[in-house]
Amino acid sequence: MDSPVVVLKEGRVKGSIGRDYFNNPYYYFLGIPYGKAPIGELRFKLPSDGNNNLKPVMVWIHGGGFLYDSNRREMYGPEYLITEDVVIVSVNYRLGVFGFLSLENPALEVPGNAGMKDMVLALKWVQNNITSFSGDPNNVTVFGESAGSAAVHYLYLSPKTKGLFHRAICQSGCALNSWAIGCTNGTIIADYLNFTERDEGKILEYLKSLPPQRIVKALHRYDDTFIASRIRPFGPVVEKYATESAFLTQEPLQIIKSGTFNKVPLIIGNNSREGILAEVARKVFGENVIGTSFEDEIYFYLKLERGSGESKQIAQKIKDFYFNGEDRSEHNNEKFYLLKTDNMFLHGTYKTVNYQKQATDAPIYFYEMTLDHPFSLFKSMCTPRFFYPTMFFYFLAYNVGPGRLNQIFLRLANLMPRKTLVGASHADDLSYIFRPILGEKVRSGSEEEIYMRRFIRLWANFARTGNPTPGTSDPLLNGVEWKPVTKDQNCILDIGTRLEMKNYPHVERMQFWDSIYSY
Repeated sequence: MDSPVVVLKEGRVKGSIGRDYFNNPYYYFLGIPYGKAPIGELRFKLPSDGNNNLKPVMVWIHGGGFLYDSNRREMYGPEYLITEDVVIVSVNYRLGVFGFLSLENPALEVPGNAGMKDMVLALKWVQNNITSFSGDPNNVTVFGESAGSAAVHYLYLSPKTKGLFHRAICQSGCALNSWAIGCTNGTIIADYLNFTERDEGKILEYLKSLPPQRIVKALHRYDDTFIASRIRPFGPVVEKYATESAFLTQEPLQIIKSGTFNKVPLIIGNNSREGILAEVARKVFGENVIGTSFEDEIYFYLKLERGSGESKQIAQKIKDFYFNGEDRSEHNNEKFYLLKTDNMFLHGTYKTVNYQKQATDAPIYFYEMTLDHPFSLFKSMCTPRFFYPTMFFYFLAYNVGPGRLNQIFLRLANLMPRKTLVGASHADDLSYIFRPILGEKVRSGSEEEIYMRRFIRLWANFARTGNPTPGTSDPLLNGVEWKPVTKDQNCILDIGTRLEMKNYPHVERMQFWDSIYSY
């Protein structure tokens, strides 16, 4: 088969031919620019600017804490999801300082959210060009995981995205999570670069003069990755001065409560033990990135002085509730993972659902993934007893690329002894949607094949129709109907070794956090 060529208004795009999970051919196109490259004077500036068989479009926003990662096929291979006859668009956007520098001086025209505005531009590109790739611009689903999920939620809340997408899927992240909120940060990056100037204009000129590699290296000094008590400086912000191009001018909670968001169908949920992420964060970056005190678990926006009576009192409540008054140790790490799960992920999602459902009639499909299976890639990377030898095998597998050697190194990595931890880790859901180069090949007829096909069927059904279970006759879904939440009840789909509808199971834990944060 010849390489496919698509003609756009901006020029011709040449693609390649891949093979999906069932060995059927599909076309893919890499590195298509959707705007001018943000280099030179454009650094930190705004991004610049008919078929009856059209397919639903799914626009993927990758995670990485707004600091890391990209849309590379090595981690987000389409071979699974593409079997559902959808068009997949995977977006790159500016990260760290480049995407989320936020300055207070209006004259500098750097209010923040450049990375979010990149996504808006990409969605406009989809509207203008996706029919050339057999995609339906009137049936676009935007979906993401972790920071990508929070980004999807911000897109959902922003007035700048009206009409650019028609459904949304938020996997393990939302705008109400403490780690998804940025701040004015010019002097912060200046400090990372040992630049003593405090004037924002001079800081901006200095940043524009530096090679990007130096700025990225300075960002690696930042280590408050997983601590609720300290704001993470580089992320979406409420822009301090309103302009025509402003992406967000109100607090997310205010937008949610007022109902001024994009009222489109939504899937939102979490994995049952998101906090297992803390294990790999601790091993890679050190103890400081996950906190060393229960006071680290208190959200920064309460503005409590560390060591104050109120701060110590709340810390003791957290310790009593999750640890029965014990100190944290290696022997009770699973309690720590549960604490991190609730505080850093679940509570924000829970509050989002509770507020949003009161302000919209668009369906909200709530889920929890409990699928605890050796096939889950990220958990297998979090739990090895011999961490660095295991990571060495993963490193080799990644660098040799697809093929027999890749599978050998993966098998060696997966043979390393592991801790037994209950629950689905943060990012484990990705193993069932995308084909990562670090994932072992799925065996035909295996359990993991069933779980993968079930996951992508739910997501693709939602992209096609706005309903993840449009009929109950699909044997892959075991006749389960995924019902949306109601105004007075949070029903939830448990995505485990089987599918099961139930009432939200973590009310007591969520009420505990409600007692601390009365928003």
